[in-house]
Amino acid sequence: MPLHIKEVVLENFMSYEYARVPLRPGLNFICGPNGAGKSSILLAISVATGQSYTERSRRLSDLIRRGKDIARVTLIIDNSKVGRRRPIPSIDSDIVTVSRYLKKDGTYWFEVNGREVTKAEITRMFKSIGMNPDNMLIVMHQNMIEQFAVIPPKEKLLLVEEAVGFSQYRRNIKEAKARLEKLLSEEEATRQLLASAEQTLAYWKEVYEKLLEKRRLLERKKFLEREIIWAQYIKHEKAKAQLEERLKQKKAQLEDLNTFIAKKAEEAKKLISAYGGKREELKRALYKLVEAEKASLECEVQANFEKVALIERELDVLLENYVEARIQEAVARFRRGLLEDEVKDLAKEIREVDDKLKELEPELEKAGERIETERSVVEIQEELRYVNAHLMSLRDVPEDAESIYNSYLKNYEELKNKAKEVAENKEKALRELEDRIKIWRQTLEKLVSEVDPVYRDILSRVGGIGGVRLVNLDDMEEAGLELTVGFRGSSPVVLDAYVQSGGERTVAIMAFLLALQQYLKSPIRAVDEFDVHMDPVNREAMMKMLLSHIEANKDVQFIVITPSQISVLSEKVNVIFVQNVQGKSEVIKTVSAAAQRV
Repeated sequence: MPLHIKEVVLENFMSYEYARVPLRPGLNFICGPNGAGKSSILLAISVATGQSYTERSRRLSDLIRRGKDIARVTLIIDNSKVGRRRPIPSIDSDIVTVSRYLKKDGTYWFEVNGREVTKAEITRMFKSIGMNPDNMLIVMHQNMIEQFAVIPPKEKLLLVEEAVGFSQYRRNIKEAKARLEKLLSEEEATRQLLASAEQTLAYWKEVYEKLLEKRRLLERKKFLEREIIWAQYIKHEKAKAQLEERLKQKKAQLEDLNTFIAKKAEEAKKLISAYGGKREELKRALYKLVEAEKASLECEVQANFEKVALIERELDVLLENYVEARIQEAVARFRRGLLEDEVKDLAKEIREVDDKLKELEPELEKAGERIETERSVVEIQEELRYVNAHLMSLRDVPEDAESIYNSYLKNYEELKNKAKEVAENKEKALRELEDRIKIWRQTLEKLVSEVDPVYRDILSRVGGIGGVRLVNLDDMEEAGLELTVGFRGSSPVVLDAYVQSGGERTVAIMAFLLALQQYLKSPIRAVDEFDVHMDPVNREAMMKMLLSHIEANKDVQFIVITPSQISVLSEKVNVIFVQNVQGKSEVIKTVSAAAQRV
Protein backbone atom coordinates (compact mmCIF):
# COMPACT_ATOMS: atom_id res chain seq x y z
CA MET A 1 0.00 0.00 0.00
CA PRO A 2 1.39 3.46 -0.86
CA LEU A 3 2.46 5.97 1.78
CA HIS A 4 -0.40 7.52 3.72
CA ILE A 5 -1.19 8.91 7.16
CA LYS A 6 -2.79 6.21 9.30
CA GLU A 7 -3.55 8.42 12.26
CA VAL A 8 -3.17 11.96 13.59
CA VAL A 9 -2.71 12.31 17.36
CA LEU A 10 -3.36 15.71 18.95
CA GLU A 11 -2.30 16.46 22.52
CA ASN A 12 -3.06 19.86 24.08
CA PHE A 13 -3.25 21.24 20.57
CA MET A 14 -5.63 24.18 20.11
CA SER A 15 -9.09 23.02 21.27
CA TYR A 16 -8.00 19.38 21.60
CA GLU A 17 -6.91 17.90 24.87
CA TYR A 18 -6.25 14.46 23.46
CA ALA A 19 -7.62 12.98 20.28
CA ARG A 20 -6.71 10.31 17.75
CA VAL A 21 -7.93 10.89 14.22
CA PRO A 22 -7.83 7.73 12.08
CA LEU A 23 -7.32 8.28 8.35
CA ARG A 24 -7.41 5.89 5.42
CA PRO A 25 -6.02 5.86 1.89
CA GLY A 26 -8.39 7.48 -0.57
CA LEU A 27 -10.91 10.20 0.30
CA ASN A 28 -11.29 11.33 3.92
CA PHE A 29 -13.99 13.78 4.97
CA ILE A 30 -13.67 15.58 8.29
CA CYS A 31 -17.13 16.91 9.17
CA GLY A 32 -18.65 18.86 11.97
CA PRO A 33 -20.23 22.18 12.82
CA ASN A 34 -18.30 25.42 12.74
CA GLY A 35 -15.94 25.71 15.71
CA ALA A 36 -15.82 21.95 16.23
CA GLY A 37 -12.06 21.79 15.55
CA LYS A 38 -12.06 20.39 12.00
CA SER A 39 -9.44 22.79 10.65
CA SER A 40 -7.22 22.12 13.65
CA ILE A 41 -6.66 18.57 12.37
CA LEU A 42 -5.37 19.84 9.03
CA LEU A 43 -3.31 22.48 10.83
CA ALA A 44 -1.81 19.74 13.02
CA ILE A 45 -0.78 17.79 9.90
CA SER A 46 0.87 20.92 8.48
CA VAL A 47 2.67 21.73 11.73
CA ALA A 48 3.92 18.14 12.07
CA THR A 49 5.28 18.20 8.52
CA GLY A 50 7.28 21.37 9.18
CA GLN A 51 5.02 24.35 8.60
CA SER A 52 6.02 27.38 10.68
CA TYR A 53 3.42 30.01 9.75
CA THR A 54 -0.30 29.43 10.23
CA GLU A 55 -3.29 31.40 9.05
CA ARG A 56 -5.03 31.52 12.40
CA SER A 57 -1.97 31.93 14.64
CA ARG A 58 1.23 33.65 13.70
CA ARG A 59 3.09 32.13 16.66
CA LEU A 60 3.33 28.40 17.13
CA SER A 61 3.09 28.86 20.88
CA ASP A 62 -0.46 30.17 20.36
CA LEU A 63 -1.45 26.68 19.14
CA ILE A 64 -0.99 25.22 22.64
CA ARG A 65 -4.27 24.58 24.47
CA ARG A 66 -5.13 27.26 26.97
CA GLY A 67 -3.71 26.47 30.39
CA LYS A 68 -1.11 24.01 29.09
CA ASP A 69 2.66 24.52 28.68
CA ILE A 70 3.39 21.98 25.99
CA ALA A 71 1.57 20.45 23.05
CA ARG A 72 2.33 17.59 20.72
CA VAL A 73 1.02 16.58 17.32
CA THR A 74 1.93 13.17 15.93
CA LEU A 75 1.54 11.62 12.48
CA ILE A 76 1.56 7.86 12.24
CA ILE A 77 2.59 7.15 8.64
CA ASP A 78 2.39 3.87 6.74
CA ASN A 79 5.85 3.32 5.22
CA SER A 80 5.26 -0.21 4.00
CA LYS A 81 7.30 -1.35 1.01
CA VAL A 82 5.87 -0.75 -2.42
CA GLY A 83 7.51 -3.45 -4.44
CA ARG A 84 11.06 -3.58 -3.10
CA ARG A 85 11.30 0.02 -1.98
CA ARG A 86 9.88 2.02 0.91
CA PRO A 87 8.28 5.43 0.20
CA ILE A 88 10.69 6.95 2.73
CA PRO A 89 13.77 4.81 2.00
CA SER A 90 15.90 6.48 4.69
CA ILE A 91 13.73 4.84 7.40
CA ASP A 92 13.65 1.04 7.29
CA SER A 93 10.37 0.62 9.14
CA ASP A 94 6.77 -0.06 8.11
CA ILE A 95 5.56 2.64 10.49
CA VAL A 96 7.06 6.13 10.74
CA THR A 97 5.99 8.23 13.70
CA VAL A 98 6.60 11.97 13.29
CA SER A 99 6.00 14.18 16.34
CA ARG A 100 6.38 17.88 16.88
CA TYR A 101 6.51 19.35 20.36
CA LEU A 102 5.52 22.97 20.99
CA LYS A 103 6.32 24.90 24.15
CA LYS A 104 4.92 28.15 25.51
CA ASP A 105 8.33 29.81 25.37
CA GLY A 106 8.28 29.41 21.58
CA THR A 107 10.73 26.54 21.38
CA TYR A 108 9.91 23.33 19.55
CA TRP A 109 11.53 20.11 18.37
CA PHE A 110 10.79 17.13 16.17
CA GLU A 111 11.06 13.42 16.74
CA VAL A 112 10.99 10.62 14.20
CA ASN A 113 10.38 7.17 15.68
CA GLY A 114 11.42 8.56 19.07
CA ARG A 115 14.71 10.10 17.80
CA GLU A 116 15.08 13.87 17.86
CA VAL A 117 15.72 15.38 14.44
CA THR A 118 16.10 18.89 13.01
CA LYS A 119 13.45 20.82 11.13
CA ALA A 120 15.67 20.66 8.06
CA GLU A 121 15.62 16.84 8.22
CA ILE A 122 11.81 16.87 8.51
CA THR A 123 11.47 19.27 5.59
CA ARG A 124 13.88 17.19 3.50
CA MET A 125 12.06 13.94 4.35
CA PHE A 126 8.61 15.21 3.34
CA LYS A 127 9.88 17.05 0.28
CA SER A 128 11.43 13.77 -0.87
CA ILE A 129 7.86 12.45 -1.27
CA GLY A 130 6.68 15.72 -2.83
CA MET A 131 4.88 17.07 0.23
CA ASN A 132 5.34 20.72 1.21
CA PRO A 133 2.76 21.94 3.74
CA ASP A 134 3.40 25.53 2.65
CA ASN A 135 2.18 24.81 -0.89
CA MET A 136 -1.54 25.57 -1.05
CA LEU A 137 -2.01 23.20 -4.01
CA ILE A 138 -1.03 20.34 -1.67
CA VAL A 139 -2.50 21.60 1.61
CA MET A 140 -5.16 24.26 1.03
CA HIS A 141 -6.15 25.66 4.39
CA GLN A 142 -9.25 27.70 5.13
CA ASN A 143 -9.51 30.87 3.01
CA MET A 144 -6.60 29.77 0.78
CA ILE A 145 -8.92 29.37 -2.21
CA GLU A 146 -9.49 33.11 -2.03
CA GLN A 147 -5.77 33.64 -1.52
CA PHE A 148 -4.92 31.54 -4.58
CA ALA A 149 -7.24 33.70 -6.65
CA VAL A 150 -5.40 36.92 -5.78
CA ILE A 151 -1.76 35.82 -5.88
CA PRO A 152 0.12 36.95 -9.00
CA PRO A 153 0.44 34.57 -11.98
CA LYS A 154 4.15 34.01 -11.33
CA GLU A 155 3.43 32.81 -7.77
CA LYS A 156 0.72 30.50 -9.10
CA LEU A 157 3.28 29.02 -11.49
CA LEU A 158 5.81 28.53 -8.70
CA LEU A 159 3.23 26.66 -6.65
CA VAL A 160 2.33 24.47 -9.61
CA GLU A 161 5.99 23.73 -10.41
CA GLU A 162 6.69 22.64 -6.87
CA ALA A 163 3.49 20.64 -6.52
CA VAL A 164 4.09 18.64 -9.72
CA GLY A 165 7.81 18.18 -9.05
CA PHE A 166 9.09 20.62 -11.65
CA SER A 167 10.94 22.87 -9.20
CA GLN A 168 14.20 21.18 -10.12
CA TYR A 169 13.90 22.58 -13.65
CA ARG A 170 13.73 26.11 -12.26
CA ARG A 171 16.54 25.37 -9.81
CA ASN A 172 18.59 24.00 -12.70
CA ILE A 173 17.97 27.22 -14.63
CA LYS A 174 18.91 29.34 -11.62
CA GLU A 175 22.04 27.26 -11.10
CA ALA A 176 22.89 27.66 -14.79
CA LYS A 177 22.19 31.41 -14.55
CA ALA A 178 24.33 31.65 -11.43
CA ARG A 179 27.13 29.78 -13.18
CA LEU A 180 26.76 32.03 -16.22
CA GLU A 181 26.71 35.18 -14.08
CA LYS A 182 29.73 33.91 -12.20
CA LEU A 183 31.47 33.22 -15.49
CA LEU A 184 30.46 36.64 -16.84
CA SER A 185 31.81 38.22 -13.69
CA GLU A 186 34.92 36.08 -13.96
CA GLU A 187 35.24 37.01 -17.63
CA GLU A 188 35.00 40.72 -16.81
CA ALA A 189 37.46 40.35 -13.95
CA THR A 190 39.79 38.36 -16.21
CA ARG A 191 39.39 40.96 -18.96
CA GLN A 192 40.33 43.73 -16.54
CA LEU A 193 43.23 41.69 -15.21
CA LEU A 194 44.29 40.94 -18.78
CA ALA A 195 44.14 44.63 -19.74
CA SER A 196 46.16 45.54 -16.66
CA ALA A 197 48.59 42.70 -17.29
CA GLU A 198 48.90 43.77 -20.92
CA GLN A 199 49.86 47.30 -19.89
CA THR A 200 52.31 46.01 -17.30
CA LEU A 201 53.71 43.52 -19.80
CA ALA A 202 54.12 46.26 -22.42
CA TYR A 203 56.07 48.35 -19.92
CA TRP A 204 58.32 45.49 -18.87
CA LYS A 205 58.72 44.39 -22.47
CA GLU A 206 60.11 47.84 -23.23
CA VAL A 207 62.40 47.60 -20.19
CA TYR A 208 63.41 44.07 -21.22
CA GLU A 209 64.19 45.25 -24.75
CA LYS A 210 66.34 48.00 -23.23
CA LEU A 211 68.07 45.32 -21.16
CA LEU A 212 68.70 43.29 -24.32
CA GLU A 213 70.03 46.43 -26.01
CA LYS A 214 72.20 47.09 -22.96
CA ARG A 215 73.53 43.53 -23.08
CA ARG A 216 74.13 43.83 -26.81
CA LEU A 217 75.98 47.10 -26.29
CA LEU A 218 78.03 45.59 -23.46
CA GLU A 219 78.99 42.72 -25.75
CA ARG A 220 79.76 45.26 -28.47
CA LYS A 221 81.84 47.25 -26.01
CA LYS A 222 83.85 44.16 -25.08
CA PHE A 223 84.33 43.40 -28.75
CA LEU A 224 85.40 46.97 -29.52
CA GLU A 225 87.84 46.95 -26.63
CA ARG A 226 89.32 43.72 -28.04
CA GLU A 227 89.18 45.14 -31.54
CA ILE A 228 91.15 48.23 -30.44
CA ILE A 229 93.94 46.02 -29.07
CA TRP A 230 94.03 43.92 -32.21
CA ALA A 231 93.76 47.01 -34.38
CA GLN A 232 96.83 48.43 -32.62
CA TYR A 233 98.65 45.13 -33.02
CA ILE A 234 97.67 44.80 -36.65
CA LYS A 235 98.68 48.42 -37.21
CA HIS A 236 102.15 47.68 -35.81
CA GLU A 237 102.27 44.43 -37.74
CA LYS A 238 101.54 46.26 -40.95
CA ALA A 239 104.01 49.00 -40.06
CA LYS A 240 106.67 46.36 -39.39
CA ALA A 241 105.88 44.60 -42.64
CA GLN A 242 106.16 47.88 -44.51
CA LEU A 243 109.42 48.69 -42.76
CA GLU A 244 110.80 45.25 -43.48
CA GLU A 245 109.74 45.59 -47.11
CA ARG A 246 111.44 48.97 -47.29
CA LEU A 247 114.48 47.50 -45.54
CA LYS A 248 114.57 44.69 -48.02
CA GLN A 249 114.35 47.16 -50.87
CA LYS A 250 117.06 49.35 -49.33
CA LYS A 251 119.32 46.37 -48.81
CA ALA A 252 118.73 45.34 -52.39
CA GLN A 253 119.54 48.87 -53.48
CA LEU A 254 122.64 48.82 -51.23
CA GLU A 255 123.76 45.56 -52.75
CA ASP A 256 123.26 47.01 -56.21
CA LEU A 257 125.28 50.10 -55.21
CA ASN A 258 128.09 47.99 -53.82
CA THR A 259 128.16 46.07 -57.06
CA PHE A 260 128.08 49.37 -58.97
CA ILE A 261 130.85 50.87 -56.81
CA ALA A 262 132.99 47.77 -57.27
CA LYS A 263 132.31 47.88 -60.95
CA LYS A 264 133.21 51.57 -61.20
CA ALA A 265 136.29 51.08 -59.08
CA GLU A 266 137.39 48.26 -61.33
CA GLU A 267 136.54 50.37 -64.35
CA ALA A 268 138.53 53.33 -62.95
CA LYS A 269 141.39 51.01 -62.20
CA LYS A 270 141.35 49.73 -65.72
CA LEU A 271 141.07 53.26 -67.09
CA ILE A 272 143.96 54.57 -65.00
CA SER A 273 146.01 51.59 -66.05
CA ALA A 274 145.10 52.20 -69.68
CA TYR A 275 145.85 55.87 -69.11
CA GLY A 276 149.32 55.00 -67.84
CA GLY A 277 149.90 52.74 -70.81
CA LYS A 278 148.82 55.50 -73.16
CA ARG A 279 151.11 57.94 -71.47
CA GLU A 280 153.99 55.56 -72.08
CA GLU A 281 152.82 55.18 -75.60
CA LEU A 282 152.64 58.99 -75.83
CA LYS A 283 156.16 59.24 -74.55
CA ARG A 284 157.36 56.81 -77.18
CA ALA A 285 155.43 58.64 -79.88
CA LEU A 286 156.91 61.96 -78.77
CA TYR A 287 160.34 60.42 -78.72
CA LYS A 288 159.85 59.17 -82.28
CA LEU A 289 158.50 62.61 -83.24
CA VAL A 290 161.53 64.28 -81.82
CA GLU A 291 163.79 61.77 -83.52
CA ALA A 292 162.00 62.34 -86.82
CA GLU A 293 162.26 66.08 -86.49
CA LYS A 294 165.91 65.70 -85.75
CA ALA A 295 166.31 63.53 -88.76
CA SER A 296 164.25 65.95 -90.77
CA LEU A 297 162.16 63.16 -91.88
CA GLU A 298 159.21 65.20 -92.93
CA CYS A 299 157.04 62.29 -93.65
CA GLU A 300 157.68 60.50 -90.35
CA VAL A 301 157.25 63.74 -88.46
CA GLN A 302 153.83 64.15 -89.88
CA ALA A 303 152.92 60.59 -89.13
CA ASN A 304 154.29 60.75 -85.60
CA PHE A 305 152.65 64.07 -85.03
CA GLU A 306 149.26 62.65 -85.98
CA LYS A 307 149.94 59.63 -83.79
CA VAL A 308 150.81 61.86 -80.86
CA ALA A 309 147.66 63.86 -81.47
CA LEU A 310 145.63 60.63 -81.57
CA ILE A 311 147.20 59.36 -78.35
CA GLU A 312 146.56 62.64 -76.67
CA ARG A 313 142.96 62.49 -77.71
CA GLU A 314 142.77 58.93 -76.46
CA LEU A 315 144.36 60.05 -73.20
CA ASP A 316 141.77 62.78 -72.91
CA VAL A 317 139.03 60.25 -73.44
CA LEU A 318 140.57 57.86 -70.95
CA LEU A 319 140.98 60.65 -68.45
CA GLU A 320 137.42 61.79 -68.95
CA ASN A 321 136.17 58.26 -68.58
CA TYR A 322 138.31 57.75 -65.53
CA VAL A 323 137.07 60.94 -63.96
CA GLU A 324 133.51 59.99 -64.85
CA ALA A 325 133.99 56.54 -63.33
CA ARG A 326 135.51 58.01 -60.22
CA ILE A 327 132.69 60.54 -59.96
CA GLN A 328 130.09 57.83 -60.39
CA GLU A 329 131.91 55.71 -57.82
CA ALA A 330 132.01 58.63 -55.42
CA VAL A 331 128.33 59.38 -55.95
CA ALA A 332 127.53 55.73 -55.48
CA ARG A 333 129.57 55.66 -52.31
CA PHE A 334 127.69 58.71 -51.07
CA ARG A 335 124.39 57.11 -51.91
CA ARG A 336 125.58 53.95 -50.21
CA GLY A 337 126.24 55.93 -47.10
CA LEU A 338 122.76 57.35 -47.21
CA LEU A 339 121.30 53.91 -47.81
CA GLU A 340 123.28 52.47 -44.96
CA ASP A 341 121.89 55.22 -42.72
CA GLU A 342 118.40 54.46 -44.00
CA VAL A 343 118.94 50.76 -43.38
CA LYS A 344 120.08 51.52 -39.87
CA ASP A 345 117.10 53.79 -39.32
CA LEU A 346 114.71 51.16 -40.70
CA ALA A 347 116.27 48.48 -38.54
CA LYS A 348 115.88 50.79 -35.57
CA GLU A 349 112.25 51.48 -36.45
CA ILE A 350 111.62 47.75 -36.83
CA ARG A 351 113.11 47.17 -33.41
CA GLU A 352 110.88 49.91 -31.99
CA VAL A 353 107.84 48.31 -33.62
CA ASP A 354 108.89 44.94 -32.22
CA ASP A 355 109.09 46.52 -28.79
CA LYS A 356 105.57 47.87 -29.23
CA LEU A 357 104.34 44.47 -30.35
CA LYS A 358 105.89 42.86 -27.29
CA GLU A 359 104.26 45.49 -25.10
CA LEU A 360 100.89 44.50 -26.56
CA GLU A 361 101.35 40.77 -25.98
CA PRO A 362 99.82 40.80 -22.43
CA GLU A 363 96.85 42.70 -23.79
CA LEU A 364 96.52 40.18 -26.59
CA GLU A 365 95.99 37.39 -24.06
CA LYS A 366 93.06 39.34 -22.62
CA ALA A 367 91.78 40.24 -26.07
CA GLY A 368 91.36 36.59 -26.92
CA GLU A 369 90.99 35.26 -30.42
CA ARG A 370 92.49 37.42 -33.13
CA ILE A 371 90.12 39.89 -34.75
CA GLU A 372 90.92 40.75 -38.34
CA THR A 373 89.93 44.35 -38.74
CA GLU A 374 90.57 46.91 -41.42
CA ARG A 375 89.38 49.77 -39.22
CA SER A 376 91.67 52.25 -37.65
CA VAL A 377 91.95 52.70 -33.90
CA VAL A 378 90.38 56.13 -34.25
CA GLU A 379 87.33 54.69 -36.01
CA ILE A 380 86.94 52.03 -33.32
CA GLN A 381 87.36 54.57 -30.53
CA GLU A 382 84.69 56.74 -32.13
CA GLU A 383 82.23 53.84 -32.10
CA LEU A 384 83.26 52.94 -28.54
CA ARG A 385 82.46 56.48 -27.39
CA TYR A 386 79.00 56.16 -29.00
CA VAL A 387 78.43 52.78 -27.31
CA ASN A 388 79.51 54.15 -23.92
CA ALA A 389 77.20 57.13 -24.33
CA HIS A 390 74.29 54.81 -25.17
CA LEU A 391 75.15 52.58 -22.21
CA MET A 392 75.12 55.59 -19.96
CA SER A 393 71.53 56.27 -20.99
CA LEU A 394 70.67 52.65 -20.07
CA ARG A 395 72.51 52.60 -16.72
CA ASP A 396 69.22 52.52 -14.71
CA VAL A 397 67.82 49.45 -16.51
CA PRO A 398 67.50 46.74 -13.80
CA GLU A 399 69.34 43.49 -14.39
CA ASP A 400 66.34 41.46 -13.22
CA ALA A 401 64.14 42.95 -15.97
CA GLU A 402 64.30 39.67 -17.89
CA SER A 403 63.00 37.55 -15.00
CA ILE A 404 60.32 40.15 -14.23
CA TYR A 405 59.29 40.32 -17.89
CA ASN A 406 59.19 36.51 -18.18
CA SER A 407 57.13 36.37 -14.99
CA TYR A 408 54.64 38.90 -16.34
CA LEU A 409 54.66 37.17 -19.73
CA LYS A 410 53.86 33.84 -18.05
CA ASN A 411 51.13 35.51 -16.03
CA TYR A 412 49.78 37.18 -19.17
CA GLU A 413 49.76 33.89 -21.09
CA GLU A 414 48.03 32.19 -18.17
CA LEU A 415 45.44 34.98 -18.10
CA LYS A 416 44.97 34.65 -21.86
CA ASN A 417 44.45 30.92 -21.51
CA LYS A 418 42.14 31.51 -18.56
CA ALA A 419 40.21 34.13 -20.56
CA LYS A 420 39.89 31.66 -23.41
CA GLU A 421 38.79 28.93 -21.01
CA VAL A 422 36.30 31.28 -19.31
CA ALA A 423 34.94 32.34 -22.72
CA GLU A 424 34.53 28.68 -23.72
CA ASN A 425 32.91 27.88 -20.37
CA LYS A 426 30.65 30.92 -20.78
CA GLU A 427 29.52 29.72 -24.20
CA LYS A 428 28.98 26.25 -22.77
CA ALA A 429 27.07 27.70 -19.79
CA LEU A 430 24.99 29.86 -22.14
CA ARG A 431 24.09 26.83 -24.25
CA GLU A 432 23.33 24.87 -21.09
CA LEU A 433 21.11 27.70 -19.82
CA GLU A 434 19.29 27.88 -23.14
CA ASP A 435 18.82 24.10 -23.11
CA ARG A 436 17.50 24.15 -19.55
CA ILE A 437 15.14 27.02 -20.28
CA LYS A 438 13.95 25.13 -23.36
CA ILE A 439 13.34 21.98 -21.29
CA TRP A 440 11.56 24.03 -18.61
CA ARG A 441 9.33 25.69 -21.19
CA GLN A 442 8.59 22.49 -23.05
CA THR A 443 7.81 20.68 -19.80
CA LEU A 444 5.44 23.42 -18.63
CA GLU A 445 3.82 23.70 -22.06
CA LYS A 446 3.27 19.96 -22.11
CA LEU A 447 1.79 20.05 -18.60
CA VAL A 448 -0.55 22.92 -19.43
CA SER A 449 -1.52 21.31 -22.74
CA GLU A 450 -2.65 18.25 -20.74
CA VAL A 451 -4.20 20.09 -17.79
CA ASP A 452 -6.08 22.67 -19.87
CA PRO A 453 -8.55 20.26 -21.59
CA VAL A 454 -9.29 18.56 -18.26
CA TYR A 455 -9.91 21.96 -16.66
CA ARG A 456 -12.20 22.91 -19.53
CA ASP A 457 -14.07 19.63 -19.25
CA ILE A 458 -14.63 20.06 -15.49
CA LEU A 459 -15.85 23.63 -16.00
CA SER A 460 -18.20 22.52 -18.73
CA ARG A 461 -19.88 20.10 -16.29
CA VAL A 462 -20.84 23.00 -14.04
CA GLY A 463 -21.83 25.36 -16.85
CA GLY A 464 -18.58 27.26 -17.23
CA ILE A 465 -15.90 27.82 -19.84
CA GLY A 466 -12.29 28.83 -19.47
CA GLY A 467 -8.72 27.72 -19.87
CA VAL A 468 -5.26 27.42 -18.36
CA ARG A 469 -2.45 29.35 -20.00
CA LEU A 470 1.16 30.31 -19.48
CA VAL A 471 2.26 33.95 -19.74
CA ASN A 472 5.66 35.66 -20.10
CA LEU A 473 7.49 32.40 -20.75
CA ASP A 474 10.33 34.38 -22.32
CA ASP A 475 11.29 35.63 -18.85
CA MET A 476 11.44 32.93 -16.19
CA GLU A 477 11.31 35.49 -13.36
CA GLU A 478 8.09 36.97 -14.74
CA ALA A 479 6.59 33.80 -16.19
CA GLY A 480 3.24 32.94 -14.73
CA LEU A 481 0.13 30.85 -14.96
CA GLU A 482 -3.35 32.27 -15.50
CA LEU A 483 -6.78 30.70 -15.17
CA THR A 484 -9.63 32.09 -17.23
CA VAL A 485 -13.25 31.38 -16.48
CA GLY A 486 -16.69 32.48 -17.55
CA PHE A 487 -20.20 31.43 -16.46
CA ARG A 488 -23.72 31.79 -17.79
CA GLY A 489 -22.60 32.50 -21.34
CA SER A 490 -20.06 35.23 -20.49
CA SER A 491 -16.65 35.21 -22.20
CA PRO A 492 -13.87 33.78 -20.06
CA VAL A 493 -11.72 36.34 -18.27
CA VAL A 494 -8.66 36.01 -16.04
CA LEU A 495 -9.54 34.76 -12.57
CA ASP A 496 -9.10 37.38 -9.84
CA ALA A 497 -10.68 38.48 -6.57
CA TYR A 498 -12.99 41.11 -8.08
CA VAL A 499 -14.54 39.93 -11.35
CA GLN A 500 -16.00 36.59 -10.32
CA SER A 501 -18.19 35.81 -7.34
CA GLY A 502 -16.88 33.76 -4.42
CA GLY A 503 -18.64 30.63 -5.67
CA GLU A 504 -17.33 31.10 -9.23
CA ARG A 505 -13.80 31.54 -7.98
CA THR A 506 -14.11 28.43 -5.81
CA VAL A 507 -15.48 26.36 -8.71
CA ALA A 508 -12.68 27.54 -11.04
CA ILE A 509 -9.95 26.86 -8.52
CA MET A 510 -11.36 23.45 -7.57
CA ALA A 511 -11.64 22.62 -11.28
CA PHE A 512 -7.98 23.52 -11.71
CA LEU A 513 -7.02 21.59 -8.58
CA LEU A 514 -8.86 18.50 -9.82
CA ALA A 515 -7.34 18.85 -13.30
CA LEU A 516 -3.92 18.99 -11.68
CA GLN A 517 -4.40 16.06 -9.32
CA GLN A 518 -2.87 13.33 -11.47
CA TYR A 519 0.35 15.38 -11.80
CA LEU A 520 0.86 16.21 -8.12
CA LYS A 521 3.79 14.37 -6.54
CA SER A 522 2.58 14.40 -2.96
CA PRO A 523 0.60 11.25 -2.02
CA ILE A 524 -1.17 13.30 0.68
CA ARG A 525 -3.38 16.26 -0.26
CA ALA A 526 -5.91 18.29 1.67
CA VAL A 527 -8.39 21.11 1.22
CA ASP A 528 -10.34 22.96 3.91
CA GLU A 529 -13.94 24.10 3.31
CA PHE A 530 -13.70 24.53 -0.45
CA ASP A 531 -17.48 24.28 -0.76
CA VAL A 532 -18.65 27.05 1.57
CA HIS A 533 -19.42 29.44 -1.31
CA MET A 534 -20.81 26.84 -3.71
CA ASP A 535 -24.42 26.25 -4.47
CA PRO A 536 -25.66 22.69 -3.77
CA VAL A 537 -25.53 21.65 -7.44
CA ASN A 538 -21.92 22.74 -7.95
CA ARG A 539 -20.92 21.34 -4.58
CA GLU A 540 -22.35 17.93 -5.39
CA ALA A 541 -20.77 17.98 -8.87
CA MET A 542 -17.37 18.80 -7.38
CA MET A 543 -17.76 16.11 -4.73
CA LYS A 544 -18.54 13.51 -7.38
CA MET A 545 -15.60 14.57 -9.55
CA LEU A 546 -13.33 14.48 -6.50
CA LEU A 547 -14.50 10.97 -5.65
CA SER A 548 -14.06 9.93 -9.28
CA HIS A 549 -10.50 11.22 -9.24
CA ILE A 550 -9.69 9.39 -5.99
CA GLU A 551 -11.12 6.14 -7.34
CA ALA A 552 -8.96 6.55 -10.45
CA ASN A 553 -5.83 7.33 -8.38
CA LYS A 554 -5.62 4.71 -5.68
CA ASP A 555 -2.21 5.90 -4.45
CA VAL A 556 -3.59 9.22 -3.22
CA GLN A 557 -4.82 10.14 0.25
CA PHE A 558 -7.13 13.17 0.05
CA ILE A 559 -8.43 14.96 3.15
CA VAL A 560 -11.45 17.24 2.77
CA ILE A 561 -12.74 19.40 5.60
CA THR A 562 -16.35 20.47 5.22
CA PRO A 563 -19.20 21.60 7.43
CA SER A 564 -21.70 20.35 4.84
CA GLN A 565 -23.67 17.15 4.53
CA ILE A 566 -21.76 14.40 2.66
CA SER A 567 -23.64 13.65 -0.54
CA VAL A 568 -21.28 11.12 -2.20
CA LEU A 569 -21.76 7.42 -1.56
CA SER A 570 -18.82 5.03 -1.51
CA GLU A 571 -17.32 2.47 0.79
CA LYS A 572 -13.94 4.04 -0.06
CA VAL A 573 -14.86 7.35 1.54
CA ASN A 574 -13.82 7.73 5.17
CA VAL A 575 -15.95 10.18 7.19
CA ILE A 576 -14.73 11.57 10.52
CA PHE A 577 -17.12 13.53 12.75
CA VAL A 578 -15.75 15.98 15.30
CA GLN A 579 -17.47 18.24 17.79
CA ASN A 580 -16.58 20.66 20.53
CA VAL A 581 -18.10 20.01 23.93
CA GLN A 582 -17.48 22.56 26.66
CA GLY A 583 -14.41 23.92 24.89
CA LYS A 584 -12.83 20.55 24.15
CA SER A 585 -12.82 19.11 20.63
CA GLU A 586 -13.04 15.38 20.15
CA VAL A 587 -13.62 12.75 17.46
CA ILE A 588 -17.04 11.28 18.03
CA LYS A 589 -17.16 8.64 15.28
CA THR A 590 -15.64 7.44 12.03
CA VAL A 591 -17.78 5.76 9.36
CA SER A 592 -17.86 5.22 5.62
CA ALA A 593 -19.93 7.57 3.51
CA ALA A 594 -22.16 4.71 2.49
CA ALA A 595 -22.82 3.81 6.13
CA GLN A 596 -23.60 7.43 6.94
CA ARG A 597 -26.25 7.47 4.19
CA VAL A 598 -27.91 4.40 5.63
